[in-house]
Amino acid sequence: MSFDHRADVEGLDAFRRCICSCPLVDVAMEVTGTFDMIVQGHVDSLSEYTRQMEAIRVPLAKYVERIESNFVSSKIVRTASSQKFIWVPCKDGRKRIDVGLIDKVIAEGDYMRLFIGDWHCLIHATICSLRSQLDERFIQLHRSAIVRVDFIDRLTHSGRRWVARLNDGSQQTVAKSHISDVAHLLANGSTKPQAHSSKIDQSAERPARNTEKPMKILT
Repeated sequence: MSFDHRADVEGLDAFRRCICSCPLVDVAMEVTGTFDMIVQGHVDSLSEYTRQMEAIRVPLAKYVERIESNFVSSKIVRTASSQKFIWVPCKDGRKRIDVGLIDKVIAEGDYMRLFIGDWHCLIHATICSLRSQLDERFIQLHRSAIVRVDFIDRLTHSGRRWVARLNDGSQQTVAKSHISDVAHLLANGSTKPQAHSSKIDQSAERPARNTEKPMKILT
């Protein structure tokens, strides 16, 4: 649904809170773009849905400019291997993002740019503090670059340096201080450091894994 932003601010905020606290609502997300909020809920039947919508007909007419409903017959859910998440800026507040959805992090001065699919955002943090919020699915390649391991398409040797080519077509140079982590990744498929350094096999390549994006459902 998209809200009428000419409406009374306090009344609109109260309407938002009412939606979020409704026992029939499973998920409510404030978003940017064509719509302001995506709501996923559950009802026992189409007639029950019609009855519930009729019950809120007056506030809908007062605060909502556009509403589109879809009824779900099947659902695809992406599961993450950890419950870690990070809060990032969005319109009118903060949005919670599962760290497993982050493709890469690039430092820009005092800020970190997070790349999540086709979307990206800036957060005020240091590379060290952000690295501590991530998990073993990520590897630091450079003092200004962290990437998710399965976002690396291949590792190539150029001159005296190693370069990581990423799934989005970009590439990141591997700093000398992180060569041992990359060596361990190639040897063991893990980013946990070894007790001793290893020599990297220059012919080794790690294939990219399928990175399926979650399906969004408008209700």
